[in-house]
Amino acid sequence: MTTPDEGWKITSALAAITDEAALNYLKQYFGIDEWAGREYTGAHFDSFVGPGPDRLTAEDIIAVACLSIHVPARAALEILGNESGEISRLLDLIPNSALEDVPFEAHDKWFGEGSPSLLFWRLLRAHYNVGATTASKIMARKRLALIPVYDSVIGRLTGFPTANGTWRAWHQAFSTDVEFTDRLRSLREAAGLEHVTLLRILDVVLWMHGARGVEGPEGVDDSEGA
Repeated sequence: MTTPDEGWKITSALAAITDEAALNYLKQYFGIDEWAGREYTGAHFDSFVGPGPDRLTAEDIIAVACLSIHVPARAALEILGNESGEISRLLDLIPNSALEDVPFEAHDKWFGEGSPSLLFWRLLRAHYNVGATTASKIMARKRLALIPVYDSVIGRLTGFPTANGTWRAWHQAFSTDVEFTDRLRSLREAAGLEHVTLLRILDVVLWMHGARGVEGPEGVDDSEGA
């Protein structure tokens, strides 16, 4: 059975947020202007020093912790130890590209059954208590412009109760809707965040909008998904 294309859920979620609100979210999250020195810890997720795109190391686990995600010690030992060679092999096969630059027609090749991205996802999910949110944030750390983050806040705002179907939806939105990506570029430029990927710009805007009034740490939970 073919998965329906639901990119409209992603574009609609952004369309419901004004430019003024989105820009304020970005400035608050990244500690810009009046928010200087009060940035969210997640502002360091992209920039925390790491070994490069094709190796998963302890520095990446620390970066994921900036999003208030705790990778269980036993899982971390497996991921960084016994599974490190396989993870590096898979990462070498996953393009280090921006989602908006990968043609939607190539979605199944890079994200579908048998793809290196899905194999990496399943490897992470196979280990102790690594749920969909943790797995998505580990993968996003290694492919900042390609792999979207999933958690309950993003899921609720975009209409995805689990991570199922989210890769396809985000990919369709980013690769087929020029008005949508142009708006993200404009927001990024207005905030002075040209070094941040469009995927991360959207993630931050949606999360900040959806988390208003939510008490607790930045990483809301580890909602399950495929």
